[in-house]
Order: sequence, then C-alpha cells, then structure tokens
Amino acid sequence: MKTKVADVVLKFLEAEGVEYLFGVPGTTIVPLLAATNRNKAVKPILAKHEEGAAFMADGYARVKGGFGACFATSGPGATNLMTGVANAYMDNVPILVITGQVETSVYGKGAFQDSSKEGVDSVKMFEPITKHSSMIISKHKAIEDLQAALRTAMTGKKGPVHLSLPKDIQTAEVEFDAVATSAFRVPVEYFDRRLVIDAAEQLVQARHPAMLVGSGAVSSGACDDIKELAEMLNLPVATTPKAKGAFPEDHPLALGVLGLCGSPLAESYLKSGETDVLLVVGASLNQMTTMSWDPRLAPSKCLIHINIDPAEMGKNYPTQIPLVGDARTIINEIAFRVLRHLTTNQMQWEDRVKAVAELRAKVGTCLDPAKMDSDSVPLKPQRIIRELQETLPDDAILFVDVGNSINWVVHYMKFRRPGSVITPFGMLSMGYGISAAVGGKLAAGRRPVVCLAGDGCFLMNGMEIATAVHNDIPVVFIILNNQKLGLVHDLQTFSLGQNTVATRFRKINAAKVAEGLGAVGHIVEKPGELKRLLPEAIASGKTTVIDCIIDPNEVPPLSPFVEGAKRFLQHLD
Repeated sequence: MKTKVADVVLKFLEAEGVEYLFGVPGTTIVPLLAATNRNKAVKPILAKHEEGAAFMADGYARVKGGFGACFATSGPGATNLMTGVANAYMDNVPILVITGQVETSVYGKGAFQDSSKEGVDSVKMFEPITKHSSMIISKHKAIEDLQAALRTAMTGKKGPVHLSLPKDIQTAEVEFDAVATSAFRVPVEYFDRRLVIDAAEQLVQARHPAMLVGSGAVSSGACDDIKELAEMLNLPVATTPKAKGAFPEDHPLALGVLGLCGSPLAESYLKSGETDVLLVVGASLNQMTTMSWDPRLAPSKCLIHINIDPAEMGKNYPTQIPLVGDARTIINEIAFRVLRHLTTNQMQWEDRVKAVAELRAKVGTCLDPAKMDSDSVPLKPQRIIRELQETLPDDAILFVDVGNSINWVVHYMKFRRPGSVITPFGMLSMGYGISAAVGGKLAAGRRPVVCLAGDGCFLMNGMEIATAVHNDIPVVFIILNNQKLGLVHDLQTFSLGQNTVATRFRKINAAKVAEGLGAVGHIVEKPGELKRLLPEAIASGKTTVIDCIIDPNEVPPLSPFVEGAKRFLQHLD
C-alpha cells in the first residue's frame, strides 16, 4: 500500500519496540512529526535541548535493552545533538538519530538551515560518532536505507546510526508492507569451537584464575551465565566500573570493581602477581579499568579475552586465547566444556572462596568506611551514599551523572543485578544522568528510577527536569551540592594544589529551581533526612529534586588512578 516515508520510519521504530521519539522540532522535520499524529504507537517527547534528547534516547535504550530514537531539525538542531550521540557511540548504545534536511530541490543552494556541503554537512558531521551516517536521497531507496541503518546499529558492537531526511522525501509515498526485523537482521551467535575448548581447559587447570566482566557482558545478557560459570569453578570475579553490578557484589566470589575508585579487594587480588589465567568478558581493558594499563594485571600464563569486536583483541594486553563473538554464546559453550571436568581439582577450587574471604577481611572493600556513619554537618557524601544504599528499592535503577557522583557510587555502593546502575563511562559527558534518567524511566515501567548528580551537572542539563514534569515522568533527582565541579577540581589539585582554575561557583538552591520547573523540591542538610525523604519521594509518583548540601572538602579515592597515570607517563619517558 502507498505510505509516506515519514510513516515508514515510524513503522520501523514501532517494529523495534520503540515507543518514544525524543527531540526538539524545526521546519525541516515537520513531516516526521506530523506522522506521529497518525501513528499513536510512537510518541514524540519535547526535550529542552537536543543534547538532552539524545541522552534521553540513550537512557531509554539502555533500560529497554534495544533501540532508542531522537530527532532534530537541520542546522543547529543537528549540531546540538552531537555530544549526546557521541556519548552513545562511545558506550555502544543503539540509537536511530534522525535529522531533517532541506528539500532536495534546494539542497546545496544556501537554503534556510541547509545541512549540505554548502552549509553544515550533517552527514559528514555524524560520520565519526556513529556506525552509519547517510542521507536518504530517493524515496525508492528509503526502505532499503532504513533497514541498512537499523541492521548496522545492532550488528557486532552496537551503536548509534544517523539518517538525514530531506523534507520532500519525508512526504513522498512508497509501496510498503510491514516487514519483520528478522527479515533484514539476524542474531550473531558464532564462536570458535577449538579456542573455546582451549579456554575451558585453561580455566580448569588454572591454580589462581580470575574473571573480569565488562559492559559487553551486560548488553549481551550474559550475566546469569557468567555467575553460573564462576560458581562451577569458584572463580573470583571483578567488574569494570562501567559494568558495576554485572556480578552480584555481595557474592562470596565478588571482588568488586577494578579501576577508577574501585575496590581495594579487586586491586589487591588481581595485582598480586598470582593470577595465572584471567578471563576477560566484554571489556576493552581501557585506562579507567586498568589504572593506565598496569602491567601487574597481565596473568602469568594465559589471558582469555571474549569480545564482539576483534579490534579489541591484544590491543592493550597480549591475548593468548582471543574469542570473538557474542559473550553469552561463548560463555555458555565454555561452561558446557567445563562441566566435563567438575570432579577434577574440586578441593583446589574450594580454596579460592576461602582466599577471597581472607583477603576481603584483610584489605576491605572500601576506604574510610567509618565516614559512611558520620553524623557531621555538612553532610559527608559517604553518608549520603549509605542512606541511598539503605533506602533504594531492590528493583530500582540508579542513573549516575558524571563527576564525583560516579566515584562515590563506584566505591561505596553495592549492586546485585546487572543494569541497576547506569553511567556514561565512554565519554563521561556531564549532564547525561539528569537527561538519561527521564528516558530511562519511560522504559522502566513500574521500576523506580533515581538520578544522582552533582550541582555542576544540574546547572548543565537541569532544565530537562521540566521535560519530566510536563510528561508526568516520576524521576527522583538527588543533587550533591558542594559549589564546585568536584571531580575536575579534585584532579586539578594533584597538579595545581589549591590554585585550581574555573572549578568553583556560587551556591545554588536546586530545590527552588526545581519548584520553578514544576517539580517537588526538598533540601537535605542533616544525617537521616535523605533516608526519610527518598521513600516518600518515590511513593509520591511526582518528579522530585532532593538538594543535598555536602562537605566540599571530601575527596573520593582518586590517588590510585592518578598514580597509575603518572607511572604510565614515566614509563614512556
């Protein structure tokens, strides 16, 4: 049947399970928005800034476990999307990014907000920060181009894709019948059987093996299978900061987070020099995880690396067994092979649980735990984290914005299920959490969604709280208010001492700003107040901002990361 291209776009999104389209309108995108009047399955959400719209699509996709979608007009609308799209690209989040374009009849002639080579070329602009960027130049190619973009977004390492839609192409009619996504996109579940057998044998024969789990394991849905394999072999497990919660952090085999503001237990165990076999699942072994590629993390005998992207193999550490493919598929195959050896070396495997327990008792899982119990005023951020831990429902999703908020959560909180905490570790884009939590809540259903952010992030994207209010999206925002860009300030002190530059600002009243945007606002200044307010805020079903006044002099455990960076630079010299 004859269908406008704009309607076809929405039909493809509907088939992907996308219910919301985040963006800011403009003249070149009007036909797509008009199509939402005809398709009630995909609802447009007006953001306050295109960057916020991209972050919302990102948060929606992460919670949904599938696609997100955002839109913008040509020209400044497209340029404003870029940081949000780059953030999704760095974190491998599949988003369909749609930007308007002037009519093909005036393309390149200097029309109003022309995004061609004669203006700001949006296709070229998005090429470095997406897996695919193109303009649909003909209605006859529209369906094929859409399928290619969606297939690319979900194949291999996932990521955003961009399509520029000229206004006249959006209104053009094409023959279209609904097509199942399986007709143009198939799951990739390949693996190398020989290398899987080798990996299983190495793990069975190892004396001191360990596992490091990255975010690729979460996106592939491999976390339950990883837990099963770890319990088969009594395999101690650490996670990357980005994958926090991928392995239950209260499990006897849990080492906690390795890397930036991670656990002393994970660092002590994995840098002891005793690890002979290390299984890395869905992690790139980047600077923040490895503390600037610490050579002590390399196992003495064998590194087994599972990753969907072959380019990650051997990039940062020599890899003896590279397993390219889907993490869940490969972990299942390794577990199947390991089952044959379950009666072998059983006593030796049991000693590993005891070893982890003894090291945990010796070094602990965090530094300065007494500060979590502090009754001092201004509030210790460690105390805020403790109250958040004690009151956050088990099924809640915590979005953490960039800065020291991430560091406090990584170091002091414990999570028991994958996807419970979401952070933008790839780009570390400030303002992400406040916006992404709005999109995340729309995908979360009845699960509570809470955002922890600093006052600097609030000043960047806090207007998106109005988006939550307007659409009755009940996110609870907890703002750590210390009158500075905490992480930037604290990192500067390592080189500048107290002569930091452009890191401080006057105190704001986030609660009053929230009230001005239509949200409920509270100020927390004393111990116990957050613990009382948070359950009430979640139960109220209203968009709420809790402004927590914290001690500006508290610094998270950044020293190991800074020292690792210094060692790396000294090695280069």
